[in-house]
Amino acid sequence: MTTHPATSKDPSPPTTPEDLVRDRLTDLWTFATTEEFDSLATEYGFTTEEMSLRYVAALLDVAGIDYQGLRQTEILWANSGANLVRKAATGPALTVWSAATLQAFTVCAASGRMIWHEPFGAAMVDGVDAATVSAEKAIELSAHALREWGAEAGVLRLNLARSRGLDFERLRRIAATEGLVLDIATVAVRNPAAEQCIAPERVVWRTVDLQELWQSAS
Repeated sequence: MTTHPATSKDPSPPTTPEDLVRDRLTDLWTFATTEEFDSLATEYGFTTEEMSLRYVAALLDVAGIDYQGLRQTEILWANSGANLVRKAATGPALTVWSAATLQAFTVCAASGRMIWHEPFGAAMVDGVDAATVSAEKAIELSAHALREWGAEAGVLRLNLARSRGLDFERLRRIAATEGLVLDIATVAVRNPAAEQCIAPERVVWRTVDLQELWQSAS
């Protein structure tokens, strides 16, 4: 009689919310929205009220993830975002150009004139990080212009020289905390910030007129 070695079977999928959370812990820690948690629960059939409550409890007890707190934050953010958009509609409209090398960032006004150009404290090793810092500087500058205007909110058109790898949602959140609704565009060709990014002179924004950034919204 010929015998055959036992073949291993694939592990069974999690059968309880507690098993799911334990088995997918690393993935769950990367989730940023309740929609992602909900999709996973639906995938495993945890859709009844009892199983949903167990899933939410397991997220907190096993993974330390406060699903309910995240949900409340999302609701608050949605309401705040809607209010911000309404206020921005009657506020100033700003346009800024942004670009960076691994050594310096450049921000230009709507006209293309350089209004902020400074080297990084230490040379960047990643182009995404450099572009991100430059975009953040553009938002910071626009916030100063908004305060000069005296408005509660406004719309910022941010023209980036590159956008690959940038976290747009994070940039929008940063802008929103400053009262700015962020409209991002990628303009790689004829971007004045990119064209002037290797300028040797340091330009400090406090020496320029920030009115070059804004116009009255119609």
